[in-house]
Formats: sequence, C-alpha cells, structure tokens
Amino acid sequence: MNNLDTIIDLGSENLKLSVFNNKNKSIFSSKQKINDTLEKSLNILIRDAEKHLSLHIDDVVVLYDSPKYYSLDISIKKVFDYNTPIKKIYYNLIEEAHFLISQNNFKDQIIHLIINNIITDDNKNLDKITDDIKTKSLILEIKFICLNKTLIENITNKFKNNNIKILNLYCTSYVKIYSYKKQLSYKDYLFFIDIGFERSSSFVFNNSKFEFFKSIPIGGNNITKDISKILKLSLEYSEDLKIKFNRSENNISFKKNSTKEINPFSETLEKNISIDLLKQIIVARLDEIIELSILESTSIKNVNPCSKHNLTITGGGSKLLSNNYNLSINKTFSEVVFYDQNDTFVCETGLNYHKSEESYHIKIKEKSKKLGFFENFFNLFSK
Repeated sequence: MNNLDTIIDLGSENLKLSVFNNKNKSIFSSKQKINDTLEKSLNILIRDAEKHLSLHIDDVVVLYDSPKYYSLDISIKKVFDYNTPIKKIYYNLIEEAHFLISQNNFKDQIIHLIINNIITDDNKNLDKITDDIKTKSLILEIKFICLNKTLIENITNKFKNNNIKILNLYCTSYVKIYSYKKQLSYKDYLFFIDIGFERSSSFVFNNSKFEFFKSIPIGGNNITKDISKILKLSLEYSEDLKIKFNRSENNISFKKNSTKEINPFSETLEKNISIDLLKQIIVARLDEIIELSILESTSIKNVNPCSKHNLTITGGGSKLLSNNYNLSINKTFSEVVFYDQNDTFVCETGLNYHKSEESYHIKIKEKSKKLGFFENFFNLFSK
C-alpha cells in the first residue's frame, strides 16, 4: 500500500502513464506505443514503471476516449412539508437521479455526473451547498456522460490480466476541458473541440453550465488516410507530410539537394504532388470535423451572430489547424485558441479531476451499494 496515484491515458495509438506523490507532483512518466495488443503494451508500460519506482502498481485511474460516449439530461425535484436543511437532501437526490438513469440505461455506465443547476424555493439558483440553507423544495438539473458497459468491461479485463484494478474511468476529453475551463475568464459561452486520433469531441458551456456534448468517430488519422488515398502515398509518409505541412515554411528547406533527413516539401516537388491539393484535402476533412462536431449544434444556432466567440481547440489534431486555412470556423468564431499539451499534462488533468468535488458524485455511488431491507428481502427470495 502506498500513497501514490497512477494515471493512465488509454489512447487509440499510445499509452501514457504518470505516477504522482501525495503532493500531486509527478515522480515518473512514460509513454508506450500500442503494438501487437493493448494487453502486451500495457504490460510493458506497467512493468517499466514498477522497475523504475521499485514498487508494485495495484490500482490506476484510467482516462479513455471513444466516439461512443453520449450525454443525457435529467431534472429531478423533491418537495417537503417543512423547511429542510438542503445538505441533508442534496446528495440523496443526486443518488436518486443516478439510480433512475442507471435503471433505464442498464447497458450503459455513468462516467460523469455534472450538476448544472441547483434550484430552491421560488426559483432561487444556488452556486453551492452550505449548512445554513433550508428549503421546502429542491430541483437539480443534471447532465450525465455515459458509455457502454461491455466496452468498459473489455478494458477492465485487459487491466485485470495485468493484475491492475481500475479505480475510476473518465472521459479524457472531458477532464481536459474541465481543466481548461477553470483557466479561462468568460461571460457567457465557451466552445471547445478536442481532436483525437480517431475521434473528435465538442463541448459547449453557457455561463459555466454544461450545455452541449458530442463525440464523432472522425479524427486526425482520417486526414492521414485521405492524403494517402488521394495522393497515392504510404500511410507513414502521409502522416509525416500532414504534420510537417503545418509548420512555418520559413523553417523548412525547399531545396531538392538538401542532404538532411527527408523533407516532405522537397519530396512533394519531386513527386509532382500539388501543395494546393494537399491543403484542400486537409481543409476539407477539418471542415467536416468542425461541422459535424459543433457547428450543427443548437448551441451555436442560438448564439447571436453579431457577437463572435472564441473556440478553443485541443488534442493532437489541433496541431493541424493553421491561420492560413480558410475554414468554416472563421465565419463563426472571432478567434481560435490552441492549447498545447505534453504527455504528462493529460495525466495531470486526470489526477486533478479524480480529486475534484465533481468526481465525488460518481465515487459515492460506487461505494454506497448498501441495499435496503426490502431489496435484500426481494433478492433473497428471487434466487
């Protein structure tokens, strides 16, 4: 037993691991490309960390993204005959909402539970729960992010086969956005897109309330495949070309006789590949990602067209966007902000979220599996 927290970011292409001490400081980080199978790659990652730290890793927090995530909204209300301390009923109402969603979506598991509004008597909105507040009625407006249980079970088994227990599994893009949101000052709307390897996720917040979420099965790897197919290039070369194309032309030599490592730009000249066509391929797919993930949302349609907002783009795919591209977002947003992230950063956001008050709503549900008298009675005689 140790006081260390281990966070693993389970990506489509790579595994990232960070171990934090009791002061939330990273003491070890590593990265492992997923080769052959996830199970074998995970084994290499874990054993390498254990060897370096000279201890066994028994449990981890996992960050995982998938286009199969979806969101649900619920509004739940309780009315009382007399003024009741709000703290006494707040968590019970959250548990009731959790139970209702779980029972009616039994094939899926709740990954995140976000309280959007706390409304008491006479439609008073509360920012936080305190001991001194009493109320005769309580309304909670809650948003859930869910994922298929079979998919989670499949991931859990791969960790079990490496003698690792998953304490909690969170949506990677959501915990990153949760962290970014705290760093931004805003009055009304916040728009985010996280472009991953094989999926992209969009988020909209309005006055700090979580308004919209959507995940689609299209990401940066689709751009690589497009380049490969249309220009008849290998996937490896297309990936290299895609990444380096977005760098400043001033930093890249166009000389054909360069003796340095392979230069994608000089190579395109030698192979008579049109730079304009390459640009069109990248722009077309980026526009599709942006259109499908966020521009079709009702949140965008409700925004006043005269008051443009900023769009924050994160993830590996964010490196593909350039100010030189004539993208559809240029008409909707006044500025596009990019957040760069190193391998440790994603795990740091996972740790911060795991220790946040919001994550507590899911943890208390998992740990409070006490059955009532009648449920125990029913289970006993239904066997």
